[in-house]
Amino acid sequence: MNHRYGHRLCLAITILLLALSSAALQAKTWVKELAPGVTYIQIVRTPEEGGVPRIINALKIDPKTPGVEIRSVLAHDQVNGLDPTRGRETMGSIAKRLKATAVINTDFCNWTGDPLGLHIEKGELVSEPYPRRTMFGITADGKHLYDVLGWSAKVTLPDGKSRDINGIDRDRGGGELIAYTRKWFPSTCTKDNGSEAVITTTDLPVRIGVPIKGKVTALRPNLGDTPIPEDGIVLSGGGVAGGFIANNLEEGMEVTLTFNVIPTSTTGWENVVEAAGGAPRLLRNGEICANFEQEGVSTSHCTITHPRSALGSTADGRLVLVTVDGRQYNATGMAMTDLAKLMKEFECVDALSLDGGGSTTMATYFGILNSPSDGKLRPLPNGIAVFAPESSFSAPEFKVVAPVDSIMTGESMQLSLVDAATGKPLDQQTADRAIWSTAAAMGFVDQSGKFTGYGAGKVEIVVKLGSRLASTIIETLPGPPQKLLASLEKDNPDTTNRSVVVITVTDKNWNRLKGVTVKVKGARCTPDSAQGVTGEDGKVSIGITWDGASGGQVEVTSGSLKPVVVKQGGK
Repeated sequence: MNHRYGHRLCLAITILLLALSSAALQAKTWVKELAPGVTYIQIVRTPEEGGVPRIINALKIDPKTPGVEIRSVLAHDQVNGLDPTRGRETMGSIAKRLKATAVINTDFCNWTGDPLGLHIEKGELVSEPYPRRTMFGITADGKHLYDVLGWSAKVTLPDGKSRDINGIDRDRGGGELIAYTRKWFPSTCTKDNGSEAVITTTDLPVRIGVPIKGKVTALRPNLGDTPIPEDGIVLSGGGVAGGFIANNLEEGMEVTLTFNVIPTSTTGWENVVEAAGGAPRLLRNGEICANFEQEGVSTSHCTITHPRSALGSTADGRLVLVTVDGRQYNATGMAMTDLAKLMKEFECVDALSLDGGGSTTMATYFGILNSPSDGKLRPLPNGIAVFAPESSFSAPEFKVVAPVDSIMTGESMQLSLVDAATGKPLDQQTADRAIWSTAAAMGFVDQSGKFTGYGAGKVEIVVKLGSRLASTIIETLPGPPQKLLASLEKDNPDTTNRSVVVITVTDKNWNRLKGVTVKVKGARCTPDSAQGVTGEDGKVSIGITWDGASGGQVEVTSGSLKPVVVKQGGK
């Protein structure tokens, strides 16, 4: 490690640990170098009175470190308005594909993966800003910008006549004019309910504030699904916008396209080279924002303890990326105000909340650092990626050792690292440099090497030490029955007195359990069977014949689990 960098890192760690220890006495904190210029911090905070801990992962990135690069990245390097398998990609897959030091999820999206807010990568504009919500940008000289942005784009004809362009590389709404580039798809994917024009140009890619001069090389009135050339843009209009294309554009005509954003309180967006959206803004000039809901997010989204992702900037220009795990028996999320306070603890003066819930993911090219709440990696539209040089630390060849090869979900085990040649434990100073991760999202391993199983199945634990990687496989077995669920479905659409009660049994981590006996007792109804056994999917279905039009109910029991009652007409 560079001595000057090492001194700065140690000083930063000391200050950080003092702040974090004063914030929560019952906290385990690890601070490690993920790569030169990238400090990795993991915190497990347990309330002093007991209860569910908070698991926090954070990266502090110093962009002034040689070789460090921060980029906004797109799933599969394209937007796709029709196919979610092309428009969305997991953060783990993105990190591996790009061999990124780390990636965190960013924006919200529709079902296909089209980012809702601003997306700029390497200076190229891919998605326009979302109204009312804060966008984040990095300028070419490294300045961080946060602002609510308006949108201003248009096509101008030789006679000065112009028409607003409503968006770029997204689904076209009625009466809208949308610009499509090859970031979208090989074609516009539109229907024959509008008109389209192919504009060929040498001024690509699309950049904020940079005019694009081009020539109309094809006009397609009342046609859709136009192929998009590599050196061109397709303007697609529906309704009155389609009429503008059909009535005003001609083949051979030279036109000018401009794409701009309108900042509310900042300047310099024309110099932004990387950008992403989120909501809401958490910090402004070091103060917690007063009204999160003004950015169009619900009160419950802000007040309930969800898993969270966030990014922020320090006064000296470092970028901070944070995830908070939640919706798990041993990880509670955060309300938005607590997330804002956390970003202040990490010395941020400006900060933005990102898409959270099951989307919350912090990945590296070798593994997953947090524990996503879905129990698997969710495909998403985009992220912020960090690229940095490999650590210069010379690590010995090593192995990951587990005391046993399987545990039940909810149980934990302590893993260790040994020298591959001698089988002896690595010295503590060397072992403390290790970065622990999982290859998927079926459990959580903290930075001491303690693994806790969540999802049933085989989990690969991957450890990085210096430039070396080692791994081991742990099987997580389903735990005992903990949750009993039941719902009613129609047995036959043509019958009014028949239903099916669908019963599911899971362990405390929602793993479905096979071979569990359940019993059914009816009131004002007759079950086809008094009991059943759950199958491979953890479910069993039993038919019900109702005595009358209303008032019946079914009670489901299984061992010592809390009984569940479902009423006629309910689900």
